[in-house]
Amino acid sequence: MTVSQIWTRRNKLRVDEAAAPLSLINQLASASLKDFQLSSLSPPKAPSHTSDIKWLPPPSNWVKINFDGATFNESSFASLGAIIRNDIGLVMAAFTQPIPLPTSVEMVEVLAARGALCFAKDLGFNKIIVEGDSEVIIKALNNGGLPSSSFGLIIKDIKVLSSSLGKVLFNHTRRQGNRVAHELARMACNFAHFLSWMEDVPPGVKGVYIYEVIK
Repeated sequence: MTVSQIWTRRNKLRVDEAAAPLSLINQLASASLKDFQLSSLSPPKAPSHTSDIKWLPPPSNWVKINFDGATFNESSFASLGAIIRNDIGLVMAAFTQPIPLPTSVEMVEVLAARGALCFAKDLGFNKIIVEGDSEVIIKALNNGGLPSSSFGLIIKDIKVLSSSLGKVLFNHTRRQGNRVAHELARMACNFAHFLSWMEDVPPGVKGVYIYEVIK
């Protein structure tokens, strides 16, 4: 938590944003630790009728990247979020990003899918399962359909991008199996630009991540 606070402060200073003074670093780190411990002790409970829906790890030597989008109509912007995990559930990387509000929810989801795949490619992964909870988008990616839709060109762009990698599969899950990506997307409202984490997730998401791994 202390290293995270120092890293956040450094990044804010680098882009000339207001940053907490060094004298408060320990206090902020302690507060983050308490938030994490509370969320870990009281994980969210899934409704009983969806208890069989959960995040599943990818096959050996593959990674799975879960993506999601969120909209904030009152603020005229949307957000993207994604998390990459390996075959034993460990976090490889994660990101969150605010964007201008697109014309539809489907457009937000397809932009999140493209952002997730680009993120995985930039990190050098080439055996990837791209998983999201938008059935429309996943079906379009698997079938190459909806070329005349408002997001048809982005679907095509994703297919071209995936063909340049080793192996890419697109998989649909329910929201209950996509919780971490959803929380990452929602938290983008707290930031002004793209943020990423390597081998970790931000403190506000750790409770949800741990719940997915141990449940």
